Amino acid sequence: MKKDSIQEILIISLLIFLSALCRILTNQAGLWNFNAIGAAALFGGIVLKDKRLAYIIPLLSLFLSDVFLQLFTSIQALNRDYLGQLFFVYGAFMLIAFVGTRIRKVNTLTLLLSSIGTGVLFFLITNLGTFLTTDMYPKTGAGLLACYAAGIPFYKEGDMFSSFALNGLMGNVFFTAVLFGVWSILKSSVIVPKSQLA
Repeated sequence: MKKDSIQEILIISLLIFLSALCRILTNQAGLWNFNAIGAAALFGGIVLKDKRLAYIIPLLSLFLSDVFLQLFTSIQALNRDYLGQLFFVYGAFMLIAFVGTRIRKVNTLTLLLSSIGTGVLFFLITNLGTFLTTDMYPKTGAGLLACYAAGIPFYKEGDMFSSFALNGLMGNVFFTAVLFGVWSILKSSVIVPKSQLA
């Protein structure tokens, strides 16, 4: 099995940590849930050959962005009232990385479908977490449906970014394309294969 070079690990880690920074910036700009954090988990799962790092680096970036949001913004990402929900958020995030580790054929269609699929998966799991860990909805089938329906607000006319759920999907697709595009450019222009070093 091939191993990641230190240079590859550093570049991939930098891209993933920049994705976490993007999450902070888009939230501050009011583009709720339009971020690169899910795309970063998928990206890490696909490109990192060391699968331990494929989970650790994206999880660490998510955690650090949560710490930053908690300490320096009005978004209380690590509020103890939401700790039960965080289990589902981090669990969904790990599942996205797992999906990435299972993808063998990386092409435009695979990336598009996996970014949409993992966006839907994240929505379903995290809203289930809200349903199970809060008293916002009755613990019935109707309550669960109400929870999912509340996660898909109606659009404000003229505001493309008013749907929390759609923002997650658009962010996943957009930032998956950005991450893999930048990675492709960096791989071909910056990362020097060991065979060329001799």
